[in-house]
Amino acid sequence: MKDRKWDFIPFSYYDRTGMERHLEQRAAQGWLLERISNFGWYYRRIQPGKIHFTVTHYLRASQFDPEPTEEQREFHDFCLQSGWKLAAASGQMQVFYNEEDDPVPIDTEPALELERIGKMMKRLLPFQFILLVIGFCTGGSWLWSLTHRPIDLLSSAYNLATGAIWLMLFLWCAADLFRYFTWRRRAKKAALLGEFVPTKGCHKLLLVVAAVTVLAFVYLFVADRTPGYRLMLFLMLAAFALLFVVVNGVKGFLKQKKVSRALNRNVTLVVDVALAFILMGSITAGMFWGIRSGVISSMKEITDPPLSVEELTGVEDDRYITSIQTDSTLFLTRRNFYQHIFFDQLQAGENLPFLDYTIVDVHMSFLYGWCEEELLHDRDDWRGDDPDTPYYQYVEIDPTPWGAERAYQLWVGGEMPSSTYLICWPGRLVELEPDFELTQEQMTLAAEKLAP
Repeated sequence: MKDRKWDFIPFSYYDRTGMERHLEQRAAQGWLLERISNFGWYYRRIQPGKIHFTVTHYLRASQFDPEPTEEQREFHDFCLQSGWKLAAASGQMQVFYNEEDDPVPIDTEPALELERIGKMMKRLLPFQFILLVIGFCTGGSWLWSLTHRPIDLLSSAYNLATGAIWLMLFLWCAADLFRYFTWRRRAKKAALLGEFVPTKGCHKLLLVVAAVTVLAFVYLFVADRTPGYRLMLFLMLAAFALLFVVVNGVKGFLKQKKVSRALNRNVTLVVDVALAFILMGSITAGMFWGIRSGVISSMKEITDPPLSVEELTGVEDDRYITSIQTDSTLFLTRRNFYQHIFFDQLQAGENLPFLDYTIVDVHMSFLYGWCEEELLHDRDDWRGDDPDTPYYQYVEIDPTPWGAERAYQLWVGGEMPSSTYLICWPGRLVELEPDFELTQEQMTLAAEKLAP
């Protein structure tokens, strides 16, 4: 039978009631808190029983203290005289337990508790507000893309995963801040009457955020097929983990050596900044090298595209380069094919045809309409002389030559048809953009090659 237990419950810093209730439940299960660190809470086995806990904050303490100060020891002795034994401490947070049936509480002045929690939260609120703003902008953009540009969002594992993470962070920050300020407003009124108000944080929501984050990174590793990308993602995660472990290790080592608070803080900060600079600089340099060398790239040269210039026009030239950019998720697969010749290889006056087309395979039918609307209105921001009318507009045409359900042709300025087409087959959308006019025979051939 194990004599030690670990768990990680990300309580809000102000949620003393939630922490106390959790510790009482653990004690009833036979586990008593003995240590708190940045890696979680640690317990030792005891006889199950009813034990009372109090979470308080000693503002003069610091996580860099090598040992409790004289004033802190006097505070602990005072609490011990009332039956409250120190279970564990982490920086300013002090956790006491009492095995008496009806112990006298440590904190008897609601106003003092409110003041301590308020001072502690003032140091944390700027960081939380920054997360709130970033989460609002990034998560809001994610939601906007979901309704207005679903192809860009749902075909990219990276955009899908990171947007979901930031949206969940925004929801947690908003809920946590709302609950804190709601509690503070009520606690101020109750303090005038000498009453305490229980706190209520959002640790369950934060656990959901953590679960979504883990699942998002797992999904990125599984779904992304960009050459070299998974290696870079792994290195970045490993760098953050190494930074976290080293910084906490340095801080703990200096505390064991009884180094002063100021020296510990300064050395830990220097190690943190220097190591972060080295790790991120190395990863960034490696990423640029990978992009230049082609090890990391979203573009791949291929030799057998579904449709080629040679098949459509009969023009053959060894200088043609065909590239593909592919994004794929459980929802959509988007493939962009571009066949061209580098301009510096073209001779003066030489005019050879180019071909550009995008294939969107919709794996979930309810998304098809959204994707079609995106492609139809993707160019609406381009305006000509009339600011109320898009300069580029798709006009529906006869789909028979394409063997499709619907087909559209792009018109320029409302007066001139272009050589760009949007073809809609069941489960597949194709935007075909040759730089030459297609004949009926070429349309039929393109349909045979591009249809699902």
